[in-house]
Amino acid sequence: MNRLIMTLLVTVLVLPVGYLTAHVRAQEEIGAEDSVPQRWEKAPMAAIIMDARCYGDSIVLRWAAEDWAVQQALYQVGVDIIRFDDTGGIDTLVTELRPWTKEQFIRSYSAKDSLANMAIGLLYGGREMRPDQTRSAQGSMGSWLELSENQKQHLMFTMLVAEWRKDLADHVAMRWVDKDVEEGRKYEYAVMPSYFDESGTLQIGSASKRLTNEKYVPPKFDIEIGDSITEPYRMVLWWEDRGYSSYEIDRRMKGETEWKRLTDIPYLNMTPVNRVEGKMDCQYYDYVGDVGTYEYRIFGHDPYGELTEASPIHTVVMPDIEAPKAPEVIFVEIDRQDPYDLSKQVMATFHFRKDSLEDDFVGFMPMYYNERNTKREWKELSPDLLSPTDSLFTCDMTGLSTGMVVVAAYDTAHNVSYSIPRMVSIKDVKAPSMMRNFKADASLEDGTITLSWEPDSVDDDIEYYDVLVANDTTHTFIQATKGKHKECMFVDTVALDVNQKYIYYKVRAIDYSTNIGELTPWLQVVRPTRLKPMPPHLLRSEVDSSGIHMQWSCSNEQIMDHHVLLRRTDGEERWDTLGIYDADSIKAADDILRVTDTPAYNRHKDYQYAMESFSCWSVGSGLSLVVSIAYEGSRFVDIPIVLSGHYDMEKEEMVFLIDIKDRNHPMEGGEGTDDCYICIYHQNQDMRKSMFLISQPITRREIRLPRSAPGAFETVYVKLRFKDGRESHDSNSVTVTVPASNTNPQTYD
Repeated sequence: MNRLIMTLLVTVLVLPVGYLTAHVRAQEEIGAEDSVPQRWEKAPMAAIIMDARCYGDSIVLRWAAEDWAVQQALYQVGVDIIRFDDTGGIDTLVTELRPWTKEQFIRSYSAKDSLANMAIGLLYGGREMRPDQTRSAQGSMGSWLELSENQKQHLMFTMLVAEWRKDLADHVAMRWVDKDVEEGRKYEYAVMPSYFDESGTLQIGSASKRLTNEKYVPPKFDIEIGDSITEPYRMVLWWEDRGYSSYEIDRRMKGETEWKRLTDIPYLNMTPVNRVEGKMDCQYYDYVGDVGTYEYRIFGHDPYGELTEASPIHTVVMPDIEAPKAPEVIFVEIDRQDPYDLSKQVMATFHFRKDSLEDDFVGFMPMYYNERNTKREWKELSPDLLSPTDSLFTCDMTGLSTGMVVVAAYDTAHNVSYSIPRMVSIKDVKAPSMMRNFKADASLEDGTITLSWEPDSVDDDIEYYDVLVANDTTHTFIQATKGKHKECMFVDTVALDVNQKYIYYKVRAIDYSTNIGELTPWLQVVRPTRLKPMPPHLLRSEVDSSGIHMQWSCSNEQIMDHHVLLRRTDGEERWDTLGIYDADSIKAADDILRVTDTPAYNRHKDYQYAMESFSCWSVGSGLSLVVSIAYEGSRFVDIPIVLSGHYDMEKEEMVFLIDIKDRNHPMEGGEGTDDCYICIYHQNQDMRKSMFLISQPITRREIRLPRSAPGAFETVYVKLRFKDGRESHDSNSVTVTVPASNTNPQTYD
């Protein structure tokens, strides 16, 4: 009942006595004529639950009592509705609002209006249970519980009637519409009993709701819908209960435009809600009557007599799940090619029949079963379905043991029925085939090697498997499994302190007739080990202008996988990886790694080198001894620079433009520009040779020299200098001459 109340009336604000009193005193202070009765100041905590919804041009109030006794009292005394606005005004909208009389209902509604008649019955039908009508003894706890449940049901159905029909909500005094409102303004409403019980026998308080009159926007009804097919042409829809007290369900065939309302009366969810688990609580069963694709949509009844928006359309495909009538196996004839050699071919002929053929019947399938041979599953004996008109079938049953056979009947929807099983007697002398997909997965953590394989699909009578192991392909393979190992996998545990790279395995199958299958080829597995390999050491090193030339001696242990060469600048902590080298490739080069490194220009610090070796299981040897090698490198940086120039007639300046062609250089992206600058050299008519003029940041790519005398010239070239002492080669030289008046400027490279 509490769930239904909270479903009907979502947000509850109880109005304390002091709150109404404050409004009354405020009105008295400003001289309001409409004073509030003194009885309101004595109101206890509210026993009325209310909510409201704004529509812009109106505000709809909805309320109900907390229990049936309070609701009955409200019917007797009526309710008053008070409104406060944002200007401090207070208005009494209605007083002593009670349900319609029985005569008013009868005059206004047809006798065929079931909901109106339900409202009459709830109000005036006298259907409340009396204490002497309970199943339990009158006055007992059970009797009181029955009376309580009966009253809760009356209140629940009264609220449902008010929720399903706006007009009935008005006439059972559970709804009021205030049309004298303005959009955007703030209002507060109070609903209270018209008369208070001064005796204290049943004290009913008041309830209030604050709101801003903004137009109501219906929320999307985005529930998730699922379905299950329960039997032919019957299914169940299920969805999450969003707190609405009832729902409407529509259905149509896919492709149709018209919807059919399935619910003659709204669907009520009587399943307890468990929102923590997110259960789909609502379930609606539907019988569609035929196969096809159906579409469903769902609406919820909200507390204001309105339906929610339609849910997303949910599509259900009703398949054909009605199986055809089962066939009958008359007898099975066994034909051995050589009765004295049981390894020869064995054939079986099935004689069967089916009295009637359904329209959707597509064919037969003979099947064989042996608890040991087929691992408790039925095995199909034909690659394809037999024709619906067939009554004979012959198949090869060589290698199968005595077992049961049936003939299955299938329709177009893959529904199947089976004949009564028959036993056939066969002797098996065929050995299992070689295992397929034999593979291994080793673990360094616990030293386990997990082997797995797959039997051939024709071998369905395998009883167990043998796994054999050896440390070398030239050794004798010995049994690794104990007893009859029945799984298609085996876990072997090996020692982790063995300096050996590989271990080898084979597997074979043995069937229930003790036929021994063929061994697989050996499987080579990298053996897990925690042993550390030996670290490399430097044999020799040479330094010249082309770089640092080193020769490292590396261990040739079996477990070795790769070697890593590292470098750092003297004084740094972090190592940079220069290369990763395959161990087998180095073994082929007499275990010597020959490598040349050309590091960056460095005048001040040595370079340090070290190596580390790793096993097949990424276990490292630790760093070798660290060696320091001095290397400066070339002081020239190969950066192409192109210089161009012209004379600016308007500003009377020689203009030289610097273009750095190397777009991959860091300075082009603005990074590292603090480490580099441009040096400018020039020569004019007054100088015998070029001289340094000025330096400027790398970001400035323009040089301007003021000259106005006709015939004066400047020859300029530039170069880049780095703070670490490196520099680029000179750019090309460009000569710009001040032209005579009205002539073109002269530029010379």
